Amino acid sequence: MTDATRATRLSFDSTAAQTHLSAADPILGQLMARCGPYRPATTAAPDVFHSLMRAIVYQQLSGKAAGTIHQRVLAALGNGDAPGPHAILATDTDTLRAAGLSANKEASLRALATAQAANELPDESRLGDYDDAELITAYSAIRGIGRWTVEMLLLFHLGRPDVMPIHDLGIRKGYALTYGLTELPKPKALEADCEIWRPYRSVGSWFMWRALEAEGAAPQPG
Repeated sequence: MTDATRATRLSFDSTAAQTHLSAADPILGQLMARCGPYRPATTAAPDVFHSLMRAIVYQQLSGKAAGTIHQRVLAALGNGDAPGPHAILATDTDTLRAAGLSANKEASLRALATAQAANELPDESRLGDYDDAELITAYSAIRGIGRWTVEMLLLFHLGRPDVMPIHDLGIRKGYALTYGLTELPKPKALEADCEIWRPYRSVGSWFMWRALEAEGAAPQPG
């Protein structure tokens, strides 16, 4: 059981998106020309439930440590990489804690599993029927899952075109670097400035992380 990287399956034409953005924002266009095509990738599970499960385990941990605990949790639950909600609910606290979960993360996993088992989460077979705001509201209502986590899910797992994670520090740093700002933009100011990226704010956001990487900063999501 390993966290394999896979290309994000996009719900839109990324070439058309980059052409549109280059015309709307020449500075972003120059960055995209330097960095190459929009190619987000993810190590998350192939379905939303297990992607959210992984996100909970990974919170506030380094990638290596989180990956080790994630694999221990999966092993404790059985059923391979996709144990499902009922396996979580059937596993006792001592077993999950022994795998490395904190009390808070165990409670969050149980809350997620309870909601899934009760069919309280969006139907994964028709996620295309839900807009971004509806999914953010539904998933962030679960203990331990915040807006940023759902935004990353939308961008990297579901390949949505117009996600704008205005609170992400990497995006704010990349924007300041790209546009020559002396201070990090405030989230609301960033949101206003990036209106010109609609309806492809996911693409613009992703390239802000790439801008940091080009300057030798620590790798960012995706």
